[in-house]
Amino acid sequence: MTAAATSCRTCGSENTARLGRLPDVDLFAGKRLDAPLAGGFLQTCRDCGFVFRAPILSDAEYMALYAGGGTEVWEQNLDREDFRRVRAAVPDKPLDVLDVGCYTGQLLATLPAACRRYGVEPNPGAAALAASRGIEIVAQHWDELDATARHYDIVIACDVIEHVPNPLAFLKTLSARLKPAGQLIITTGNAQAWPWRLARARFWYCYFPEHISFVGPNWLRRMAPSTGLRVQRLEPFSHSPLPGLPARAKALLATCGWMMAAPVASGARLLGGGIAKDHLFCVLGKG
Repeated sequence: MTAAATSCRTCGSENTARLGRLPDVDLFAGKRLDAPLAGGFLQTCRDCGFVFRAPILSDAEYMALYAGGGTEVWEQNLDREDFRRVRAAVPDKPLDVLDVGCYTGQLLATLPAACRRYGVEPNPGAAALAASRGIEIVAQHWDELDATARHYDIVIACDVIEHVPNPLAFLKTLSARLKPAGQLIITTGNAQAWPWRLARARFWYCYFPEHISFVGPNWLRRMAPSTGLRVQRLEPFSHSPLPGLPARAKALLATCGWMMAAPVASGARLLGGGIAKDHLFCVLGKG
């Protein structure tokens, strides 16, 4: 692993603090590893609000882990809340749409038929499945987009920004690939959600070793201008909405009990969701 971070990976500030130790986990992108990956620490930048895992692996090590993952890990219910919001935001007219981290093309395949679909995907098996759905894979890694000439009406990144070492560099690259009136749609965990602020390194979203960068509304509003974009919509939502007060109360009690326990368990992701708006839906635009 690289040396422990003492400065913020996005704004460069050294005014950072540790929020707690993260667990060692032997699961990455749904694949069991021969040995656990060291969890490191959860840190926060007091200046820009960025929350991040440190230390982290090298980019080459992460790419190898993603390439070795399965092709069914993120094949999920198309009624999931973030997919529903993305579909509602894409107009039914001819558009060039790029999905960064498109996986098997599950989301792109459900967009209006008039859309021309493109994807970025590091997993070869998932990329092949996406291609079989009529999606043109234009890159394996998001930073390869800098060398391409094509521009898009809409760029989507659902649950991707938390996987990149420097979200600011990520947003700048995607901004450069937008047409003059283009939009960037991202979804990710909400690092300002109250359960996260309460649980810190025990929050369920931090458990996964592939999750290394966490942003919130304040960070997005602060950083957007430096990417050439402005925030057009910013809506917190619940990753796993629960139907009513009794269910939310039970989840809250379970979560409180889990946060008081010793290290995060493998089932931690089942707790914490549904009681708060722990995710973000954000539309950034050039227009």
